[in-house]
Amino acid sequence: MPTVSSLLYYSAPFTPTGTDDDWCIDAVSRPPEILFNFRKVPVETVITDLRDSTTVPRLDDMGFEKAAVPTCVDQRALAEGSLPALERYRRETAELLESLTGADTVEFFDATVRREDTEAAREPTHQSPHLRVHVDQSPTSARARAADHGWRGRPFRRFQIVNVWRPLIEPVRNFPLALCDYRSVDPLADLVPTRLDFPTWLRDRENYSVRHNPRHRWYYWGSLAPDEATLFKCYDSASRDLALAGEPGAEGEMRDVAGLCPHTAFFDRTGPAAGHLRTSLELRALLFYH
Repeated sequence: MPTVSSLLYYSAPFTPTGTDDDWCIDAVSRPPEILFNFRKVPVETVITDLRDSTTVPRLDDMGFEKAAVPTCVDQRALAEGSLPALERYRRETAELLESLTGADTVEFFDATVRREDTEAAREPTHQSPHLRVHVDQSPTSARARAADHGWRGRPFRRFQIVNVWRPLIEPVRNFPLALCDYRSVDPLADLVPTRLDFPTWLRDRENYSVRHNPRHRWYYWGSLAPDEATLFKCYDSASRDLALAGEPGAEGEMRDVAGLCPHTAFFDRTGPAAGHLRTSLELRALLFYH
């Protein structure tokens, strides 16, 4: 399988003897500056292209998968933040998630357009590709999200948070998404709960930073196109590994399944460095199994 080598940005304490206590990302003390009380550490990493591979990742084993699913929604309208277009896309994506996973209920709570274009001014509604290895949710913030959607005290046997990531308008030319095989992750050693001091509109208050582990195996799909979508887990309440790693409050069914998926954008030195490099839309969804 073809590979590329790129810097991936992991996290580490400021000093070799530093601890993992109370890692924090602060976006409120000195806006627009974002402050970290830990380091971002570049690590040269081999990333395998799955485009022509016989390896077929699945959500429940490696923590991610790809679906060949063209969208009927106007992609330029999605990129421009059209609310009617987004609502149509959510309905379409809910049908996809239900068919792929068997979930009984799908509820969306986030939509982010990311763009990297050296020849155009950045739109205020667009964000840059995120160049730090992380997991979108911790178990604490995942359960808080479920509670925010009215599921506190309601019966379900399992719930997940899944991110659906799709290029818009044209294939990704650079800053693709790298995904880490969950089977190569040590949840207890690699994942550090990280407090998010963000403005009140951002309701998540904790995610996972990721420490480097040479066992990590990284993958991507080269030139991912708008008629393809990548799905990856942010959290799965049924993951036995997360429960064994000390997740508080685990309940319901337990399975030997991927609990989450560390991920990051990366700069591919073999690809172009200028022009329109990427426009993408990511949706995060709560999936409930009754």
